[in-house]
Amino acid sequence: MTGREQERWLEFLGTLHLADLHRHMDGSIRPATLWDLSERYYEAIPGMDFHGFERMLRYDPDKDSTLMDYLDKFHVPLQYTQFYGNIRTIAYEIAEDAWHEGVRLLELRVNPLIHRRAGLTTRQVINATLAGLKEYGEQQPEMKHGLVIIAMRNHGGNMAKILLREITGEMEQYHSGPGVVGFDIAGPEPPFPPILFREAYARAQKMGLRRTVHVGEADGPDKIWQAVELLSPDRIGHGTSAGGDTALLRRLAEDGIMVECCLTSNLQTGAVQRIEDHPLPLFLEYGVPCTLCTDNTTVSGTSITNEYLLAIEAFGLGEEEVRHLAANGRSGTFCR
Repeated sequence: MTGREQERWLEFLGTLHLADLHRHMDGSIRPATLWDLSERYYEAIPGMDFHGFERMLRYDPDKDSTLMDYLDKFHVPLQYTQFYGNIRTIAYEIAEDAWHEGVRLLELRVNPLIHRRAGLTTRQVINATLAGLKEYGEQQPEMKHGLVIIAMRNHGGNMAKILLREITGEMEQYHSGPGVVGFDIAGPEPPFPPILFREAYARAQKMGLRRTVHVGEADGPDKIWQAVELLSPDRIGHGTSAGGDTALLRRLAEDGIMVECCLTSNLQTGAVQRIEDHPLPLFLEYGVPCTLCTDNTTVSGTSITNEYLLAIEAFGLGEEEVRHLAANGRSGTFCR
């Protein structure tokens, strides 16, 4: 893609009011903010400058190739996301960054339990995140926000149910501004199949929460089938292994289950070996609802516009297909 073509596409994307339905808080924090916090708490890290610190936060193609390598990048940010004020600032900045990328609808994902090591409660973690989103929303009223709460697979099904009880009062309908709009599971996939979370998803459905699930990123299409049959999701995150199962593609299309596609991170985690292997064109061909998302802007070194440019160049998408993907993002949101 030439510089002139990219400029034209960026101008076009700027007219679409993009949605990002899959962005993790702890993987999308500004490196400069984390460095400032590191200097405040630890006088930075002895013997390391900012650039060395930043490399700890980002995917390294020379060293990383699996989902577990990718998830390792989240250990450093967790040192700084244990305090209310930090979380509020981080959420505000993520919203601000998304706005400047052209995002007008942002669903931010947070697992409250991993931010409680310094004594915060689940509700305090959520309230801090919502406060940051609300503060930015007051400055940019055209920006819509919602929070998707994650239960970690490795914490087990019972912890997922406990987490759901704790977040009841933070649901969107009880707030004048941003609130909790959805429920998700994430983390190491193969050892923790969807069936373990069947009761938790049934509870989330009774609560009136919309549901998505990380699945098919590091495991086969059989786990996507299991999620579809047992968890009744509205959307699935990644779902890359669905590309090898035409019956599953038809089922996703028939049920209107949207796939949150994260091209850059799927390459980095090994979910696909080459961008040409990504099932996005198959999703479009089979009528599977799908949209583009960032996953983790800092870890992956991406933005929502970068994801669209990557798809346009890799798959030769035209304006109508790009407009379709963007419209799916807006219509597939869990926000009111």
